[in-house]
Amino acid sequence: MAHARVNGIDIWYEYRGPEDAPLLVLTHGFAGPTDGWPPIIDEVTERLRVLFYDVRGHGRTAVPPPETFSIPQFAADLRGLLDFLGIEQAHVGGVSMGGMISAQFACDYPERLRSLLLMDTTAGNQGDQETAHIERQIVELFVTYERIVLEHGLTGLVERENRYRHERDPYARYSSFSLDEQDARNAKKIERMTPAGYLAAARALRERPDLTSRTPSITAPTLVSCGEWDMFYPCAQRDHRLIPNSRFVTVRGAAHDTTNYTPQKWKRLLREFIDDVEAGRDVRGESEL
Repeated sequence: MAHARVNGIDIWYEYRGPEDAPLLVLTHGFAGPTDGWPPIIDEVTERLRVLFYDVRGHGRTAVPPPETFSIPQFAADLRGLLDFLGIEQAHVGGVSMGGMISAQFACDYPERLRSLLLMDTTAGNQGDQETAHIERQIVELFVTYERIVLEHGLTGLVERENRYRHERDPYARYSSFSLDEQDARNAKKIERMTPAGYLAAARALRERPDLTSRTPSITAPTLVSCGEWDMFYPCAQRDHRLIPNSRFVTVRGAAHDTTNYTPQKWKRLLREFIDDVEAGRDVRGESEL
């Protein structure tokens, strides 16, 4: 089990895939550390060298004091990990929270990018009238999460999330996992996180900076992809418009987190984009899968 001492904490990391393949640094979503990636990740690593790591407060990485949690700090942790491993540049991307961290990393450390992959995520909404209502929903959601965890613990949160999935989620049946499998995967957050880590990470997401004034300066080839039913879809469209050297891919038949809804499509869009960057092809444009 490998750990790197970065910014005063121990960050867990792992390489998978051929050593001579393009290197992708992949950041997981909220409450879903590395061991939460779906099985499709094994197919991704057949052709790509992937560096996985657990974000501060998640999985096998340390849970430091809550005041040390923020999206800029998460991005600084990622930079520190790359420094520790001697990686000057890589394809950097993530899903959901992982995309938010990747966007922050791109704005703060642009010289470290070979390319950027923003999947099922948003770079911010406070300054965008068209998506400000989505930001309010995000904040309200995390406030609700925090209240439930404080009153009922992570077990109580999992019970309520699973009940919602069965009774009110209009897209759950479209997932590549059955409802029972979704329940079981969601329950693993009890094993992967402490309440302190969960609450601190949730607060970091709720209070993250709006990057929409900075994303137009991103020059690295960028993939912006999002499920058609994802609440972040309008945000992803906006991020594509703001990042000049970007490709936008609409993933049909997917809500939030295309890795779970349409894993083969997710693998394809990721591979095709990195192949194009490695070949020096123009990545700009819009398409759908």
